[in-house]
Amino acid sequence: MIELNKWGSWAQKPDLIPETSISAFYNTDIVIAGAGIAGVSCALRAAQSGARVIVLEQSRNWSGRGGNIGVANSAFMKSRGYENDIDKLGEEWIKRCGNRCNERLVRKYLLNGGRAMDWLIDIITRPEYGARPALEGSLYRGEKYREYVGSHRFFDGPMARNGARAGGADAVYAMYSEALKAGVDFRFKTRAMQLIKTGNRVTGIIAQRETGEYEQYTCSKGCILATGDIGGNKEMCEDLAPLANKCASKKYTTKNGNLGDGHRMGLWAGGVFEDTPFPTMIHSMAYFLGTYCFFFAGLDGRRFMNEDTYTQGNSIAVIREGLPYAWSVIDADWPEKVEKSLAYGGGLFWGQDHKLDEEPIFDRERDLRLLKRGEADGTMVFADTPEELAKLMDVPVEAFCDELARYNRFCEAGRDDDFGKRPELLMPLNKPPFYALKFGPSLLAVVGGLKTDANFQVVGETNEPIEGLYAIGNVAGGRYGVDYPLIICGNSHGTALTFGFLLGEELAAEEA
Repeated sequence: MIELNKWGSWAQKPDLIPETSISAFYNTDIVIAGAGIAGVSCALRAAQSGARVIVLEQSRNWSGRGGNIGVANSAFMKSRGYENDIDKLGEEWIKRCGNRCNERLVRKYLLNGGRAMDWLIDIITRPEYGARPALEGSLYRGEKYREYVGSHRFFDGPMARNGARAGGADAVYAMYSEALKAGVDFRFKTRAMQLIKTGNRVTGIIAQRETGEYEQYTCSKGCILATGDIGGNKEMCEDLAPLANKCASKKYTTKNGNLGDGHRMGLWAGGVFEDTPFPTMIHSMAYFLGTYCFFFAGLDGRRFMNEDTYTQGNSIAVIREGLPYAWSVIDADWPEKVEKSLAYGGGLFWGQDHKLDEEPIFDRERDLRLLKRGEADGTMVFADTPEELAKLMDVPVEAFCDELARYNRFCEAGRDDDFGKRPELLMPLNKPPFYALKFGPSLLAVVGGLKTDANFQVVGETNEPIEGLYAIGNVAGGRYGVDYPLIICGNSHGTALTFGFLLGEELAAEEA
């Protein structure tokens, strides 16, 4: 039996809501809990394939977050001269996940993501949406942490024109609009509460309207959990993903959202979780939106890591050191040094977002504007001497100055004896004024959850699938296992799109 009492009160199974409390009953082929990128893509593809679909969403609208949607290959990529080696990419993925990911799921994503992206691009470029695809160009260009082309962004669509970040919002808006045309019934302000089981099969969902009324949705083909992550539930995070509560901020967690509803419903229905702690998606964006790669100082004024890493890596290092934030130090020659460093590294918050092959890798004026914003909001300080800078950083002056001098000696010698940074990135910081950029870890999502098989079906203790119950997006486990790997930027959105697309297609084809 599943030992629910090993966790906090969040895991305790509630009494079944009695039928006498239910005010309305509905029948459909497929019911989906959650209207994010996973749920909406699944709903649209299922409806296109002939299924009747109802989507339950507790908030007032669909959700389309972030700017990047990553897949291994697509027709658009090939038209631009890019094609990844699936086998090589899969090997890197498994290695970066510490061999804890479900290799069947990873392979399914890598092989099918292109078809899902081609489908989305066909939709989003139609005249009524008018969005333009482009490839994300911010990549780590060294050998240490491989990052691959594959992150798609969408510009000039209706959501972008209204101020939304290019990518996720327009993608979900277009799919949602097409889903409405295909007859999908979206029930907003309707929170999924409990799964209904008939024997060993999940046959429906009981949901609660904003008015407090309960409704029952019975489905013949399957119930799909696409409710997002647990980032907004501090108690669940403490038990299942404690790193999440150690972040300086939670970037995408909405008020009264991301509470782990789908995780709990699946658990109560007999499902099990992947091994804990769950992997987390953490980026260094809690304060200044740039870290670069030169000299990181903790609150004691000293270096604590090899700065040649990606945003997940430096975020985890800050948490590991027990720090709420750290400082990235640059000097007056930072534009030349940053641009030079991008030949050997780069990626999110080291390099710049840009359209691959359409925009320059580095735009000095863009980062100057970023520094000005940092000066205004206090996330950047500058001074003419290291001593003055240390005082503004509120770190021990002597320790900081000694450490910076030691670092500069390593740069002159071409060898970092403390952390082994590559010689190509050892550039002395000795030209005033000096700048310190405050950066810290921000949780984007807890990217782990219910254990599923390669068909996205939730499984129980003996790995037997629970009939009628499926999980996709951040409610499902298996994709990562340790940390979020930036092998392809936006791969969490990419797996959500791909798995939603595939599951909708496959479930619709099944006999009721």
